[in-house]
Amino acid sequence: MKNLNLFISLILVLSLPLSSKEKAVYELHSKEELLFLGEDSRIQDANEKWNIEELESYAISSNPLYLREKQNIGMARGDIITASLYYNPFANLQRQFMGAGSNAQTGLPETSFIYNQPLDMSGVIPQREKVAKQEFLATIASFNDFDRLFRLRLRQNFWTYLYVTEQINYQQEFLENYQDLLDLTKLRAEKGDISFLEYDRLALERVQIEREYRNARILRAQVVKNLRILIGYSDLNAPLSIKGRLEFVSTKDFGIDLNDFEVEDRPDLVALKIRQQRERMNIELKKREIIPPLTLGVEFLNKGNENVTGIYASTPLPLFDRKQGEILKSEESFKKLSFDVEAKRNEILSEISAAIKELQARESQLLDYQKMGLLNKNKEVQEKSRLAYIRGASNLVTFLEAEKNYLNVLRSYYEIIYLYYSALESYRASIGKMDNVDY
Repeated sequence: MKNLNLFISLILVLSLPLSSKEKAVYELHSKEELLFLGEDSRIQDANEKWNIEELESYAISSNPLYLREKQNIGMARGDIITASLYYNPFANLQRQFMGAGSNAQTGLPETSFIYNQPLDMSGVIPQREKVAKQEFLATIASFNDFDRLFRLRLRQNFWTYLYVTEQINYQQEFLENYQDLLDLTKLRAEKGDISFLEYDRLALERVQIEREYRNARILRAQVVKNLRILIGYSDLNAPLSIKGRLEFVSTKDFGIDLNDFEVEDRPDLVALKIRQQRERMNIELKKREIIPPLTLGVEFLNKGNENVTGIYASTPLPLFDRKQGEILKSEESFKKLSFDVEAKRNEILSEISAAIKELQARESQLLDYQKMGLLNKNKEVQEKSRLAYIRGASNLVTFLEAEKNYLNVLRSYYEIIYLYYSALESYRASIGKMDNVDY
């Protein structure tokens, strides 16, 4: 019954004028479905559209996950303040034998005041501050690496949105052509030129195309959901409309030199190298901590008519605990980070090499398509085949093959452009340069 209703809807569409066909294709969806797809009339009438720069600017100021990650920098700054603070002094006030008389066996009442100040004799605190500063720099580098991956994911979803939008556009155009074809086939079947079986077969085939068109719109709704999450756009009543076209621009036009990169500038490698340096400083810190702080004290004692003032010094004797285990642990941690740095450097080199090869392959293919004018030729062949069928110069099978070839060429072309931009973003992320490019 559902298929019958859909078939009746297709027949009703044929009775509409050509200027109303796009509206008819759109109205094949129910209001609830359009709301689910995020493509109701509000989006069509929306004046505000987002480009990639605006998406990134909004995301880094509104996404809670991004802002949460940024808080690590403030926490590391607090560690620097803590590490730079000097030892606190100790004060002791003591009163003994309160209320005792002069002849009491306990003796005269006593009042004493003691002040102790630990002193850093081996420079532990300055070294501890240096270690904390290195960790602060490493935290900044780690955040820069998070920012790199965050922008990469955002841009990949941006290009996916443009790619799916192109799919929707040319599939909608294809549906319009099939509506014309259904109308023409019905007229020819009524005249007896062809069998009504051909008309029924064409109507069923159009249902398949309609299904692909719906799937593309559902996929775009999923991409919009991802973009909303990434930019922290929580207002479901406001549409999220993206501006831009999936058009090929070469790396030369972008001003990108594929050989202009520096592996050592990758944020994740920078973070590892800074932590390696921090661990080297930490070894020195543990060695300085072997010498314990020297505590100087001042004491004042009052006992009856007797007043006594004195000074003293004390320090722990490092006979047994000399930080042996912590020094060894820091040395091994430094060696481990050395291996991590080397492994990360090799990984980055391989990642950049693979990204360059993929980008060059995609770009080379698109440059060839550009030279031969693939889209224009494909459009010309499709239009000529359509006119030939209308005039009766070709049969239905030939026309359908031309239409399918037209759709396949468009799908392949825009898919390669999408893969090209995806490879371009992967290359820029691999070299650690996610600064904005004028798309």
